[in-house]
Amino acid sequence: MPAILASMVLLGILGFLTCGVMTWLIFDKQDELALRSMRGSFIPAVEQSLLAPEEKAATVKLLDEFADQLERGRLEGWQASGVMQRLTRLPVLQWGQLRRVELFVDEHPVDFSADDSVQFDRLRRGVERNKITTIDFVHILTPVLQSDSDSEQAALAEPLDIPAVAEVVARARTSADRAEVDAKPNDDVGIDTLVRRQIEAGIQKGTY
Repeated sequence: MPAILASMVLLGILGFLTCGVMTWLIFDKQDELALRSMRGSFIPAVEQSLLAPEEKAATVKLLDEFADQLERGRLEGWQASGVMQRLTRLPVLQWGQLRRVELFVDEHPVDFSADDSVQFDRLRRGVERNKITTIDFVHILTPVLQSDSDSEQAALAEPLDIPAVAEVVARARTSADRAEVDAKPNDDVGIDTLVRRQIEAGIQKGTY
């Protein structure tokens, strides 16, 4: 019995040490993991997104510069993970999709009101205030997304139709109300501006 207990204690210690080493390795490689994710998937996805050309070019440039810093070893692990956490909260890939739906609303004044269009401004303001995230955007856009795609990279189910877009507007209003965003925001904001802010914040402060 003592031998069995001793073996169990030893196995427990070995397991604890193994877990500690693996945790250290993961955190020690945060910059490499971030670089791999940025170059391998995130930047290519942004390049294929529905962002407007100028907004897309500015966003990709910022992401490339961040990746360059990682590649040159200029950032520590906590900075890399801080930026990545912040970027995953930003609905970068959904930003252009929302603009496309907003354009549909504006082009159908008989079916949608001016207040319906304002809801998209409210969403963007909510993102700027860190109150609305990627998860919210995916939920809001679900009625107009292809159901057979990965949720965060799902394509728009075009052509858009009025009932589905009306549901998007309703969800947008609910999310903006829940986030307590002003009913009529004073101005708009570009995703490239938000990406730049979050990269800078992640480098300076790390995660939220």
